[in-house]
Amino acid sequence: MIRTPQATSPQGNRIDLQSVMESVVRITEQRSRENLEHCLVTTLLELTSLHRVAISRPLMRPDGLHVETVAVAELGKGLVNSNEVTPLDQDHLVAQAWALGEEARMAGADGLVRLCLPISGQGEEVSAFLSIETSTNPDTVLDLVRGFAAIYRNFLAILREAERDTLTGLKNRKTFDEKIGRIIAQSQTLAQIVPVERRQHEDGEQHWLGMLDIDHFKRVNDTFGHVFGDEVLLLFSALMRKVFRSDDLLFRFGGEEFVVVLAPTSALHAQQAFERFRTAVEGFSFPQVGRVTVSIGFVAIKHGDIASAVIGQADEALYWAKRNGRNQVCLYEDLVRAGHLKAPTEEGEMELF
Repeated sequence: MIRTPQATSPQGNRIDLQSVMESVVRITEQRSRENLEHCLVTTLLELTSLHRVAISRPLMRPDGLHVETVAVAELGKGLVNSNEVTPLDQDHLVAQAWALGEEARMAGADGLVRLCLPISGQGEEVSAFLSIETSTNPDTVLDLVRGFAAIYRNFLAILREAERDTLTGLKNRKTFDEKIGRIIAQSQTLAQIVPVERRQHEDGEQHWLGMLDIDHFKRVNDTFGHVFGDEVLLLFSALMRKVFRSDDLLFRFGGEEFVVVLAPTSALHAQQAFERFRTAVEGFSFPQVGRVTVSIGFVAIKHGDIASAVIGQADEALYWAKRNGRNQVCLYEDLVRAGHLKAPTEEGEMELF
């Protein structure tokens, strides 16, 4: 609860109700998680003049638990670049808040007091952390920070429902359309920091987009009915969550078609990831239905790509796989090199589809 009459900034200034209400309105106008988080950290900084406000998320990687900082605002700077990923054991305050599921506090050698509030999502699992740093007693603004943390938690739940497919719980097509431009922009950033000679090498790390289509799914619906068809989609989605990494993005594109955007990795590891999933589906026994297989086409997301072109190339690789035996993984670039697919149109030419 926000108790505004008693709230004061670290400088002793009263925080009036009108400022708080205007801030709440501004925050609840946001329609994406990224914009919500950026708005929240800058709003708290403006209202309280804290030294630093940050939002981070737990992240599971093959080498253990990590924390990804996704939004940061600092006194005198405003919103600053973030996207830092740190092993959990190197951030003792966040580790403590995560382990206990409650607020944690620590005083630093620099004279700043750091406070971390875990944000619980569905099933009471921690989905984010709101951290503040201040040179004064944080208790003067703690009620205000807790109130905005509660707004953030509740609004995350609303956004999550809006961006998810109602049947499978995966991200939906609308969310994919909103995110793909940002993903390509991240690939452009990656291209700027990775040497050209490495990017051109097949082991260069980059994002990959895969399109997945359940083979003969219409036959499943026609033979066993839509109830069992929906169960196949649910179990297929559960296998996706199990096989792919937590920082890979999983979407239901529509019907029996799904999209996976792999976090930066090499071509070899991307191929292995999609093969692991294909094998997992092939080896899974779906109730009543039995054996189900999946065809997959995937493509590298490169600097300067256009979203429609990336999707189209993955789609070409997918349907080549389906026309040539199904139950296989095909890389678009390999199919082009082998002459099975036509190379992309040269710069300056226009392709209409």
